[in-house]
Amino acid sequence: MRLAADVVVVGGGPAGSMAAITLAEHGVRTLLLDRKRFPRDKPCGGGIRFGVFARFPALAAYLRATVGIHEIRRVVMESPSGDRVRAELDEPLYVTLRRTELDAALLDRARQGGVEVIEAARAVGVTRNAESVAVQTIDDRRFTGRCVIGADGVNGVVARAAGLSDGFPEGALALDTMEETPLAELSVDDPETMYVAYGYKGRPGYGYVFPKRDHVDAGVGYMLPFFKSQLAGAPYEHHRRFLEEAAARGLVRGRSNRENFKAYRLPLGGPLPRTYDDRVIVCGDAGGFVNGYTGEGIYYAMVTGQHAGRVVAAALRASALTAAALAPYEQAWRGEIGDELTDSVRIQHRLFANPTLADAVIRAAAVDDKLCRLFARVALGEDSLRRRRREMAWRFLLATARRRLRRALGRS
Repeated sequence: MRLAADVVVVGGGPAGSMAAITLAEHGVRTLLLDRKRFPRDKPCGGGIRFGVFARFPALAAYLRATVGIHEIRRVVMESPSGDRVRAELDEPLYVTLRRTELDAALLDRARQGGVEVIEAARAVGVTRNAESVAVQTIDDRRFTGRCVIGADGVNGVVARAAGLSDGFPEGALALDTMEETPLAELSVDDPETMYVAYGYKGRPGYGYVFPKRDHVDAGVGYMLPFFKSQLAGAPYEHHRRFLEEAAARGLVRGRSNRENFKAYRLPLGGPLPRTYDDRVIVCGDAGGFVNGYTGEGIYYAMVTGQHAGRVVAAALRASALTAAALAPYEQAWRGEIGDELTDSVRIQHRLFANPTLADAVIRAAAVDDKLCRLFARVALGEDSLRRRRREMAWRFLLATARRRLRRALGRS
């Protein structure tokens, strides 16, 4: 039997490219398929934690040289009632970038490592037997390998074909909007400050404004059931209104450009219950690896893509690609990001269901600078909620009591 490659990776975003890069580093013959031709745009806010450079040191210099990286040192966090607090750190806590550039750079890195990349190859089906996997594209081509890694996004076919998912339930999805517009049309006063609204207007969702090197990226997202049942009109109307309100409050200057607008679905319910099977692994958005209350997914895509590549490479060396042989993949990602993703969904449920709690959190942060910085670092992935939970809890209680005392003294 002649195989197209040892491993077929479906999807050329950060998850698929990282999986392919890692496989190539281990000498694995790898084929990567993507439905688009690169450079291609991808609906995404384009923000990622600054810790990505420490987590992927071998890529740090390459990404800084090939992608327009913009560092963020301050974040304005807004509560459902409109209260705001600004957190500022000495070191960067976030970076923003264009997905067009990032995805093209990672895919080029995979090519440089010897990965065969086939663009405009839309996968529509996956079949498996005891020895191989075949990926079929919409134009009736078939690509075979010993294993397939599904990095094909929220609407991907690999997880479905493997029986790992029958699609994300509606309650676990958000409808996100985004607009990436040049600074000549849309700008901000402080390019090192990003804006995030949690529980925007008391609704189960969020709004954001991300300055980039030459653009501003902004959008609003709502949990899909709420959007469909409570909000009328097309997604763009809600997006345009958000930007108009942001401009009226001085968060941005300029107006929305409809040509730069995109709406997309984002999985916010946490990872799939199982992310591997015989000869199959899924990573990135395809596996539900997205932060449940910030919507950030690039970092988790890169992490899970790398773990997928390492585990598959080891399984190939052992000539065993059964589910048992690929189980270390789930152990690896759970050990690194499992708690963080679980906590993010819990936070989402609590904050979106209880706007008064989100109000109290932001108001407490306005009283305690250290609590404010802790909230920002945890929210943006630079610190661990579980490690900081006790400190945040007692600081929250003290700050709340201090705020109430000030109000009482002010009335007396």
